Amino acid sequence: MKKFFNIGLSAFAVVFAVPSFLILVSWNALPGDTLYGLKTGLEDIALILTIRTPLASAFSLNFTERRFAEANKLLAKKGSTVGYTLLVAGARETQTIIVDQKDTQKAEELIANIEVYQARIEEKKLAIATQPTAILPPQQPPATALPTPTQTAQLDTLTPATAVQVTAPIASPPPAPSTEAIIEDLETANQELEEIKEEIKKQLPPSASERARKEKEEHEKDNPRQD
Repeated sequence: MKKFFNIGLSAFAVVFAVPSFLILVSWNALPGDTLYGLKTGLEDIALILTIRTPLASAFSLNFTERRFAEANKLLAKKGSTVGYTLLVAGARETQTIIVDQKDTQKAEELIANIEVYQARIEEKKLAIATQPTAILPPQQPPATALPTPTQTAQLDTLTPATAVQVTAPIASPPPAPSTEAIIEDLETANQELEEIKEEIKKQLPPSASERARKEKEEHEKDNPRQD
């Protein structure tokens, strides 16, 4: 009996160790990395398993937070705004889950998170416009492609005029996006986040805590403190 128990315990440990290992190795993956698909795939599995429970909203909020962190890292590391496009997509997915579950508390959390994202994006836009080197990675000079040994041998047997005709064109790397293009992408992301925020407010009524907060703000506005 003890033997079977130990075997079962070992099998249980292996079953749960594999996903844990995959999560750890893909944790810091960014869009474009080999392990990034694994990272988002594990997130999708977590949502599928919890889609009809309140955990789905919590997980989706957490995954949207990850997209925001990834977007900031990708911009600083590669000067890419792809992460912010994925952030918007993640926020929309979270919006759908929260609205389907009519989870007003999580809706408030998402709106609050979006407002933080928007503020940080505005800060980055300003920093890039005034001092891009403080935010973006340094520009790398284009690499010069050298002829292969076979091409060199062929060129040695040809006249200069003929050699020009057979020399393979040098492929240049794609140009890095301009600061203007990056700022435009960030502005687009902010506008789309604003749309998501407004849609949530229309789709779900405010919770009791949100109504109380608004009533307090209106009361303080109508009755300013007398110092």
